[in-house]
Amino acid sequence: MKILGKLRRAKRTEHGTMALEMVILAPILLILFMFLLACGRYFQTSSLLENAARDGARAASQSRSLNEAQIRLDDAVTGTMGQAVESCKQTAEGSITSAFTAGTPLSVEVTCTINYQDLGLLGLGGDTKITKKFSSSLDPYRGIRDGNTP
Repeated sequence: MKILGKLRRAKRTEHGTMALEMVILAPILLILFMFLLACGRYFQTSSLLENAARDGARAASQSRSLNEAQIRLDDAVTGTMGQAVESCKQTAEGSITSAFTAGTPLSVEVTCTINYQDLGLLGLGGDTKITKKFSSSLDPYRGIRDGNTP
């Protein structure tokens, strides 16, 4: 009989412990989940940006003038970044960072800004700018025109 009384008292003192555990663990799990979403967003955007830089450099290296190369670079960046997060889609831009001379590598730099405000994470609420670079050789025997020659 004494054992049964002790068991009843023990059960009464444990009321609400599951709710208390959930109150403590739920915010921690939510923060962890949001952090994982932020990491996934960063790595996906970084990969897309690297692809855009590669595609842009290759497309620009097929051009015969600097103006045409910039247009091809912009088209490649727009096409590749179409799958990116909206904030990065709107801010993605590419630029040619080297001389446009036959036989030299054509370097391209592509940047975009990721916004984390929709995740509601403290400390990650700002913007993160990502930059990727890629180089592709211009054919040494290919004719290069200046912007004025047809």
